[in-house]
Order: sequence, then C-alpha cells, then structure tokens
Amino acid sequence: MRVLITGSTTWTDVNALRRELIQLPANSVIVTGDTLGVDANAISIAKELGLGVEAMQKTKEDYLRYPTDGWKGLNDRMLKTGINLVLAFHADYDKPEMARGTKHAVELAKQAEIEVRIFLA
Repeated sequence: MRVLITGSTTWTDVNALRRELIQLPANSVIVTGDTLGVDANAISIAKELGLGVEAMQKTKEDYLRYPTDGWKGLNDRMLKTGINLVLAFHADYDKPEMARGTKHAVELAKQAEIEVRIFLA
C-alpha cells in the first residue's frame, strides 16, 4: 500500500501519526514531502516502524509550473506515484484560508477517487 502523508508544518502530535501508521500493512510505503512538522515526523515514525519511505522534494519544474506555489507541483507528483490512501493531519483544516497545501493534496486525491482520511487533532 502506498500512503501519502500530508499536513501542517507545525504539527507536533507524533502520537496521532504513530497511531495511524502502525495500522498500515507491513509492506506499506509512506510518500511525503520535504517540510517540517507532519512530513518530517511521518518519515521518522515510518522508519521506526520499518515501513518504506519515499521523501520527495520540490523541484525547479514544480516552481516553473506554479511560480509562487511549488508545493502544488510536489502534491501533483506525489499523488501520481500510485497512492492508495491519503492521511492528512492539520489542526486548521476546517478553517477558511488555512491548510492550503493540505487541502490541495486532499482535493487532488478526491478527484482521483483515492481514499482520504483527515485528522484535526
């Protein structure tokens, strides 16, 4: 199973991440981005649990496609790697004008009919 982990750069609840990652099949691969918070913690916990990890970074091409929002290109590319499930962690997800990157990834996943689970706390 390929699982995209997305969320807040200020997320510190490692227990919530661990609780969800520990439930994944042993051969799961975690795909995530290159920021602090959810991404960094997901990488650490996945490695601790023996899950595969694919940490992806924003590229020059992402910024050429989205000059001020390279993260949109990264979200596009991560989802196109064969993701089966998206786990989104963002305390402000339900607030207007907040969680733009997380919401973008979730919307792309929903358009692709990929299962999404959102965690606010």
